[in-house]
Amino acid sequence: MVTLRHREPPITFGPPEDSSQALPVYRCDKTPELPLPIKVLLNQNYPGWEFPEVSEDDCYSVRECGGPDAYAQLIRGDFNDDGLSDYAVLIQLNAEANDKGIARPIRVDVVAFFRRANGYKMYPVTSEGGGAVIVMRKGTTDYDYEKERDFTYPRDAIFTGIGMGGTSYLYEYGKFRAIITSD
Repeated sequence: MVTLRHREPPITFGPPEDSSQALPVYRCDKTPELPLPIKVLLNQNYPGWEFPEVSEDDCYSVRECGGPDAYAQLIRGDFNDDGLSDYAVLIQLNAEANDKGIARPIRVDVVAFFRRANGYKMYPVTSEGGGAVIVMRKGTTDYDYEKERDFTYPRDAIFTGIGMGGTSYLYEYGKFRAIITSD
């Protein structure tokens, strides 16, 4: 015979929470923390840099592709295929406000940082960054719109896009090569 125990309701303090109003907080809704050596390199090479604001659409894309722990302005991957964890960041330079008071960046850059024994080495990727960065994992299949064919990433790559268009940046022969992967 099973005896059910009567449990007292938990004690609560304050007004009841309205869970219908609670939205989950994702990392792409927050500003990422960078390792100190990367902050130093950015401050030296991009004075006045900051992370750009992330639109709801870009945050949604980041959550869909990178999961709840993904940031819109920071990704980690092995972009040079050396077995070490590298970073890529999306930064803006010199924001200005329009007539409605909404700040728009003059320039958005993607910058990669390859892990080295004594810190990181900085590699500018593009000054045509989109609304977010997403890591494209080694072995993932994608479509190259210029060559009109499918391909497989031989190493982790950096994706960034604006609206429906986007570009993946693959590190090859000492530099990043742009591949149009979203139309």
